[in-house]
This record gives sequence, structure tokens and C-alpha cells, in this order.
Amino acid sequence: MHPRRRTVRRALGLGLLVEHTDGSFRPLAYHTGRGGGVGFVVTRRVYKPSKTGTPNVVEAPKDLVGWYQRHPYLRTTDPKPATVGGIEGVRFDLAVAEDLPEGYRGVCGTECVDIVKVADGRVLWQTRFERTRLIVLKDVEGETVTVSIHGQANGFDEFTPEAQKVLDTVKWRRS
Repeated sequence: MHPRRRTVRRALGLGLLVEHTDGSFRPLAYHTGRGGGVGFVVTRRVYKPSKTGTPNVVEAPKDLVGWYQRHPYLRTTDPKPATVGGIEGVRFDLAVAEDLPEGYRGVCGTECVDIVKVADGRVLWQTRFERTRLIVLKDVEGETVTVSIHGQANGFDEFTPEAQKVLDTVKWRRS
């Protein structure tokens, strides 16, 4: 067994592997390029929005795209069709809303919004200073997988073509 297979399977929480066409199995939060990264996650728990940012973790909704669109402290673009590794989904860009409540403070601090609590304890958040493009794939062997392309706002447009090259190499298969 390739040494990275176990790492990817455990991190994603599925019996699936993210294989690239060069035959490698890269770590799940595979970062590439200058000032950006590409990550994959199965969202099982999210931070329920609150006026103070006080952490309140709840089960992720079935309609994850709708949850992002209705989140009071996040702004999204309109969803557009997207495909990763032959699996269809939707993509949209994500940003922190301009009008966070006064005194708002999450796990991530004051200029950001907590979004997802990952099974390994990590917190995924969105800052005012970054740009993020999410691709939500609803049926990767029955699971919803979210792909995140993220980076500093001032270099995001230059980074996204490089990130797309990584996504173009993804294949999904059972382990």
C-alpha cells in the first residue's frame, strides 16, 4: 500500500482515495503554489452562526450549499456547475460579510468567521483577507465532499489556474 493512502483515507473519513494522474496520493490539505492551497473535507459539523461568534458546533445540514448562502456573516456568489474527478457539483466564492456584529469573536479571532469543525479537531474558517472558492460535490460514494481553493486576496486570481491544474488530476476510487 502506498504510504499516503492511509493518511488520505483517515483524513477524509471515507474509503476513498484522492489519486492524481501521476500515480501519487497527496495529503488531503495539499498546498501548492505561492500563497494558496487546495483542500478536501467531508463536512459533518458546522459552526452555527451567532451574534457574538461564540462557538456552537452542530451537525452539518444536508443542503450545505444553501447553508453557506443563508449564513448571515458570509457572502457567496451564485453557484455554478463544476466537476472534480468526474463528480458533478457546484462552485461558488465565499467572503466574510462587511457587517460582522460589534464584538464578534470566533475561535479564529475577530476578523474571520468559524465555519467547519473537522473530525480531527481542526477548525476551518474564512478571514477578511483571504479569498475562497468552494466546490461542493454531493455524491462522492454517497458523501458530500467540499473542495476548497483558498489564498490571499491579492494573489488569488494568479493562484486559481494553478489550483485548477491540481483539481484536473483528481480521480476518485475506492480503497
